Amino acid sequence: MTTLERRFAEVPGHWQVPGHFKINHSHGIRVGDMIYVGGQEDLDADGNVNNPGDIVAQCKNVMESLKRVIESLGGTMGDVVQFNTFYAGELSYEEWQRTYDIRFSYFPAPGPTATGILIGEELNLPGIRVEVNAVAIVGSAATRMEAFDDGTQATLDVPVAGESPNA
Repeated sequence: MTTLERRFAEVPGHWQVPGHFKINHSHGIRVGDMIYVGGQEDLDADGNVNNPGDIVAQCKNVMESLKRVIESLGGTMGDVVQFNTFYAGELSYEEWQRTYDIRFSYFPAPGPTATGILIGEELNLPGIRVEVNAVAIVGSAATRMEAFDDGTQATLDVPVAGESPNA
């Protein structure tokens, strides 16, 4: 039987939650080529809520946190295959569209599968409006060969928007 090594994310300055509750888990774990990232929230290194109630500012910061965790485990945002977003409180169409645009600016087209889940009034700490988690497969970022008029070729890391990754 083959045993796969587990690597845990080590992101300097990444939040812990002292004074609120003790966490006994990693922000991310890599097993083989798979990366699993737990819920990322807009918290400072001491576990205090940044930008309370501001879903747009929080969205930018949770995406940066997600990216740091994935990169610390040797992956890229292009390797993400599943992505979940948890929302708290009322969400207007404009807020949803702004957060959607922010979130998907981090992924090459066409992006991973995604699910949005409205939780209710709040997530685990007052002021948190958005949390994300993800699954990535290292090395799965779409690639395709591009032929140029002069006969040279180049491998592109992302497909052209609107095209199937197998084009």
